[in-house]
Amino acid sequence: MNIKTKERMVTKMSRLWTLAALTVVAATGFTSCLKNSDPQPQQPVTYVAFVNSLGTEYGVDIFMDAKKINSEQFKYGAADGALFTPKNYKIDFKKFGTEVLLASESAPFDTSRYTTLILHGDGSHADVHRILETWTNAATDRANVRFFNLVPNSGPVDLYIGETRVWGGRQYEDFMSGQYDQFTANNLGTFNIVAKGPGGDTLAIKEVSLAARGGFYNIMYQGIDSVTTGDLKPKITVMPYQNQ
Repeated sequence: MNIKTKERMVTKMSRLWTLAALTVVAATGFTSCLKNSDPQPQQPVTYVAFVNSLGTEYGVDIFMDAKKINSEQFKYGAADGALFTPKNYKIDFKKFGTEVLLASESAPFDTSRYTTLILHGDGSHADVHRILETWTNAATDRANVRFFNLVPNSGPVDLYIGETRVWGGRQYEDFMSGQYDQFTANNLGTFNIVAKGPGGDTLAIKEVSLAARGGFYNIMYQGIDSVTTGDLKPKITVMPYQNQ
């Protein structure tokens, strides 16, 4: 890869993340920790995306260094992000409207780095998976996808995009080591994304557009395995990292 191509890719990644982050700030009421509400173009920032996959009826509040950053309940299934001042943060996830601590993550959030935080588990246990995004080997002419099994006690799951099995035997929390943080290239188009059990039975299905050339998508199997109706019934959710 020559330098000019690399520069174009870096510029494109930054633009996509900035647009996505600014959009969700307006949509979700996140409060930026930036000192200046109208930052200068060269002010350093870090980008953080939050995913709530905690299988509970209640939502959460998010605190960064004891400062609440959401003005509305961050509900199960939500995925949002914002820009913050780069520094070390202690991030607490608390049961909405209470002081009940569900999970915490303390880490440095560096300048121009992109971090995804996935809160997962159920009412008895919660954990946070932190991903330092690198966009390694990203495809610029196809869609980039990755998959997380976020359903506790689900057993192994096969994930199909259209008729192709892209991942097989994915266990709950098998991603905690970081081995599934990288993206895989996939053809552009609209597909049925299907989670299947070991016997080939369909656990969840969703029609999804993966049409953004060079776009990035989290595909998530979310819910509670024993629930058969309502919001906590296992489902497929897709979180794009760029506007479409």
